[in-house]
Amino acid sequence: MLRKYKAVAVFLAAMILLIAFSFIVKSWLMQENWFLKSSSAFNWLHDLGRYLMATIEENQKQSTLLIWLFPVLFTALILTVVNIVTIALFILLRRWGSINLWRRKNKMRQKAQESIVEYLYGDSESALQQIKQLNKQMLVEEIISLRKQITGPKTEHLQLLFYQLGLDVFVTHKIKSARWFNKLLYIDAAQWMQVYAAFEQIQPYQYAENPHLRNVAQMACVNLDTGQAFAFLNIMDQSLPIWHQILLHKTMVRGSLPLPDFYSFLHSENASVIIFALNMIRLFSQKGPQNEIIRLVTHHDPMVRRNALRVVRDLDIYEAIPVVKQNFLGETLRVQVGMIQALSLDKPQETFEFYRNIWQDTPRRLQAEILKHVSPGLQAMLLKDMEPEQIEQK
Repeated sequence: MLRKYKAVAVFLAAMILLIAFSFIVKSWLMQENWFLKSSSAFNWLHDLGRYLMATIEENQKQSTLLIWLFPVLFTALILTVVNIVTIALFILLRRWGSINLWRRKNKMRQKAQESIVEYLYGDSESALQQIKQLNKQMLVEEIISLRKQITGPKTEHLQLLFYQLGLDVFVTHKIKSARWFNKLLYIDAAQWMQVYAAFEQIQPYQYAENPHLRNVAQMACVNLDTGQAFAFLNIMDQSLPIWHQILLHKTMVRGSLPLPDFYSFLHSENASVIIFALNMIRLFSQKGPQNEIIRLVTHHDPMVRRNALRVVRDLDIYEAIPVVKQNFLGETLRVQVGMIQALSLDKPQETFEFYRNIWQDTPRRLQAEILKHVSPGLQAMLLKDMEPEQIEQK
């Protein structure tokens, strides 16, 4: 509502200024002698307006309204032409400036790349002197870009260069003062160059509203804090995207970070956090209280139930089998497929008895899924136990 009133106020102010300026233009057209009369462009404009106004005044009886509106229309026409010319010049100048700026940055970037390569593989001392004269933000960009591409002893030399140039202090300061899209670069640089001093500056951004800033900050904190690396999961309200979960996992593997107790996150109210914790428990085969996993087999979110069943199957949690059997018929088809795979942990004879007892109440589509996912031996037992009519229907 406030924006609506503001727009109306701006419109009214613009109309008042247009009318006021039209009176000035009208008085200008009525004068014979005026400032800059010798200018051909202004003189032509003045004569044209004066001629049109005189023509309208000759037909005063037929065009009374037009006499009053002509100064306003003529003024609007002048302002429109001026605006078009101004915008065109602005676009041209901006484009020219952008092209020149891109060329200068490209030359500086090429020089920075050559100097860094010379530092790593050539004369380090002379290269270091050249590097010190370059723009620090560009150096951060190029060093981090190169760090992501190389492995081995050269990564230590690159990190040494980063600290020799004082870029750790520069990055820590910029994380606090830069705009959000530049913060992404500096936070990323802090985690790749292990700037532990920047941890306190990065930590608040783990809960930022901006998803790009929040995700980068979370990964950086995982790298820089070996104590409570995943503490942000305890109070995380936003959904944790799958791609971000994959990046967090890669960060842990790349940095050989100590595993936190992912079982502590299984009581979260955020379903995506529970799914992430279950995936980490499964991928790292982390042992813990099995009743926490069994409890999630009946969670209200089907995605959580499916991932809990994967953990049951991969970690051989036999105690979950009775719960799986008890809730089998009331589940969705996709969860039931996970249950079928989890039931492979049970003894074949007991699994066969279970399927035989529920077979009459099982939809044909689910029967097909059972036959598709069970072992060949159990499949043969089920097919043999079927009535001939059922086999023909299959």
